[in-house]
Amino acid sequence: MARNEYDHMINKYRHRFLDEGFKDLEISRAEAPYLLKIYKEGKMKMNSLISELPFHKSHTTRAINQLEADGLIIKETNPEDKRAYLLSITAKGIDTGKKVEKVFSSWESMVDTVITDEERTVLKNLTKKIYHLFREYYGEEDTINETDV
Repeated sequence: MARNEYDHMINKYRHRFLDEGFKDLEISRAEAPYLLKIYKEGKMKMNSLISELPFHKSHTTRAINQLEADGLIIKETNPEDKRAYLLSITAKGIDTGKKVEKVFSSWESMVDTVITDEERTVLKNLTKKIYHLFREYYGEEDTINETDV
């Protein structure tokens, strides 16, 4: 299957859209997925966050440290495992998390305006097939909860 430039350009436009949406929130596109995940969970282990999001561990560490410095989350040593961390959302993080979720939802809503329900189903199924191909290729466990998609 030959890929075309549309994938690249859509990704470019998505990044631009998100950057514009996050500008007034004082959060970067790189930090937003982490805040959103912690916002939805309320409190979670850092190792869980690393395994659930598709980013390198060092990227996660930098983003978490910045979110903590900005007062959006609290990072504390896990009392059950002194080598690990627990992450929890602050009141400021809840407020920002709601706004971050709205920016991501706005992107999805815009995309939804140009595709039919049938096309959305086909696109979801094709994306799922490609995901499973690479997950199996790399021998990784399925980390996607179907109820979240």
